[in-house]
Amino acid sequence: MRGSDTHDKFPIPIRNGRRASFDVHIYFHKATKMKDQQENELEVKMVNAMRQAIEEEFPELVVYNVRDKPIGPHPNPMFEVDIFTPAQFGTFVPWLAINHGTLSILIHPNTGDARRDHAQNAIWIGDQLDLRLETFEKAEEMDEVARRLEDVFGSEEE
Repeated sequence: MRGSDTHDKFPIPIRNGRRASFDVHIYFHKATKMKDQQENELEVKMVNAMRQAIEEEFPELVVYNVRDKPIGPHPNPMFEVDIFTPAQFGTFVPWLAINHGTLSILIHPNTGDARRDHAQNAIWIGDQLDLRLETFEKAEEMDEVARRLEDVFGSEEE
């Protein structure tokens, strides 16, 4: 007896294909005070060890380099891992739940609505962080400006 298609593909509107269906952001906290420096060094070692373990244990996943500064909606330094299939999700997420230590992890689908994916469709492991969701509004404003300019001046492809 055959099971549901969701064993092979993610349900719509989650992206399926060559681009990631889910993004996993693994955060660490960079100390700003000297007294926290030892704790910071420990966490940096932990995040590098986790990144290496993920690359060894899950070679089919795309693992990005550590970003040592906040970027976009992400308030802390982090690295990202891309998940492409339900099978990868089913093995990787439980592994993260057991092995995350003190690190905070955001898991979100890619549906084409980045703000909603990061805010409402997100799954957290560990402490939930306050994302900088206003960065999505700025990106949407820039997209709108680009669309208007294209309406006025035409696209480069024409």
